[in-house]
Amino acid sequence: MTRRIRVEEVLIHLGVEARPFLEQLRGEGLFESDELEPEQAEDLRLATVLMHELGVNAAGVEVALHLRRRLLALERRTRTLADALEASVRLGER
Repeated sequence: MTRRIRVEEVLIHLGVEARPFLEQLRGEGLFESDELEPEQAEDLRLATVLMHELGVNAAGVEVALHLRRRLLALERRTRTLADALEASVRLGER
């Protein structure tokens, strides 16, 4: 079982003032829950980097996170297909 973590804890760890930062992100429909799964905490860390270090606005963060999630899903799918193909080739060699 994965441990959920409070949004405020993540932001304190990142040195970000929670209220205005969350208002911007939640305006884009992001991080609406007060608790996060580990993957979501990583998304919040990335959102912080994008906004504070690279000057990306909240709408841009939403797009970047959406594209990142799609990329990760495609990578998982590709890995699964490659494993299935490898297994199929091994069976064909017998």
